[in-house]
Amino acid sequence: MSSESEGIKRTPFVRLLHRAMIFLAALVIVRFVLELAGLSPDVARYFSGTAGMLFVAIYVAAVAPLRGGMQKFPQLLLPALLLSAWTRAWIIVATVISAVFHLERSHFAAKEDYGNWAQLGRHLVGHVIALGVFFIVILLLMAVVHLLWRWPVTVAPGAMLGAFVLMRYWTEAMGVEAWRSAAWSSTVLIFLSAFYLGGVGARLGVTEARKLLVPSLVLGWTWRLWVYLATLFAALVPFHSTHFFDPSGGHVPVRLLGALGASVPEGFIAGLIVWGIAVWIARATQQQTRT
Repeated sequence: MSSESEGIKRTPFVRLLHRAMIFLAALVIVRFVLELAGLSPDVARYFSGTAGMLFVAIYVAAVAPLRGGMQKFPQLLLPALLLSAWTRAWIIVATVISAVFHLERSHFAAKEDYGNWAQLGRHLVGHVIALGVFFIVILLLMAVVHLLWRWPVTVAPGAMLGAFVLMRYWTEAMGVEAWRSAAWSSTVLIFLSAFYLGGVGARLGVTEARKLLVPSLVLGWTWRLWVYLATLFAALVPFHSTHFFDPSGGHVPVRLLGALGASVPEGFIAGLIVWGIAVWIARATQQQTRT
């Protein structure tokens, strides 16, 4: 009986979650230690547990079905909650330690938190509220990738598109130069995804032009969905300056609706271009195989 229960506990999906949680804890700890060691905040912030949590959410959603987990949408709820709560818990621990021991090099606690339990309590309540917010964000990211599993050939490029959009948003929000952030261009990646779709699709039996059409359109709309989510987040979090959206322009709801409406034809056009490239690559791959 014990061996059977142990086998249930240590499924490939559970091991995947364990590794993800260890990675997130390590990010928070490494940043905390590096800050105490005197590393520049501009460098230490690259070890962001919050940003890492979002990347991990995309990765887990992309890999989990291969590990026997998250086959249905309700199964996303627990992993999303675990990743959010686990990350915030480690951040709370680092905040309390920084406040209690007056660790000025650490960014986790502000000077106002030192010796002021009421202020520290309000700070920690903010983290608890953030837990709920990031749970929703993580669930949304996971849901997008989970939907792609209806067309398995789109999962890898679709997840990478999300990671690139997230990476560009994150680097811009941290104030990295525009020319450096532009290296994470999802526009370039969507067309590179067409090569992947044509090459890998041919090996998965998706060889005919008509069979490649739907996955191509899915990738086009997935790309625009990722970009729109970044636009929406930039509008809701105005203290982050990114190229996705500038709230200072006013008329935020109208502009967001306009961006949503424009995403549909933009994704369709991008999908058609992806389709053309994918068909070309699929046919070239077949000819090479025959040769």
